[in-house]
Amino acid sequence: MLGRQPLLTKLMAIGLGLTLSGLASTAEAGVFDWFKRTEIKWSPEIHGVITEQGKPVTDQEVKRRLYYEGKEQFDTTTTDANGQFHFPQKTRKVRRVMFDVSVAMELYVTNYPTANEDDLVFRVANLNHLNYQALDLILSEMQCELAAPTKNEQLKYLEDLNLADIAPAVLSKCSFTHADKALFSEEELQRLIEEDAKNIEHF
Repeated sequence: MLGRQPLLTKLMAIGLGLTLSGLASTAEAGVFDWFKRTEIKWSPEIHGVITEQGKPVTDQEVKRRLYYEGKEQFDTTTTDANGQFHFPQKTRKVRRVMFDVSVAMELYVTNYPTANEDDLVFRVANLNHLNYQALDLILSEMQCELAAPTKNEQLKYLEDLNLADIAPAVLSKCSFTHADKALFSEEELQRLIEEDAKNIEHF
């Protein structure tokens, strides 16, 4: 009986070593996962129209600015005879990090209202990504009026309507064909504010 104890001790030691080795490998893989590259949506595909006082602005340069934690990228397009413009979807490969980073997408009409000036017609900013169904929807058909005042609107979180305040807000001079589906109305926002106030009272 005593002769079996060293063998049993060796087996237990081997088992413990394998377990610790497995845990170490898993931990190491978890650490290095943060340094792997992943692809984020930097901008959805964009279809829009530029107007001034309701009339299409033709042959007008539109500039898209993309920002990711200190890095910028620009591309441009030009409106056609109907004031329409288009940008393709843009993605970016980034390294996963353990802290939040700033991401933004902006649209400018260049040389407006005067030469060497850029007029901001749309802006959205968030942390880490811009992958939202509501953002895809509004940018699929947008109408930007240069004479309109800039307004702030809240995107709906269509991925889960119970999480109302997850999606970012947008700043723009634009109207959107799918606004009813993708943006909160003033009445809906007021209702959410009142519900939040009640929840705080009952907390």
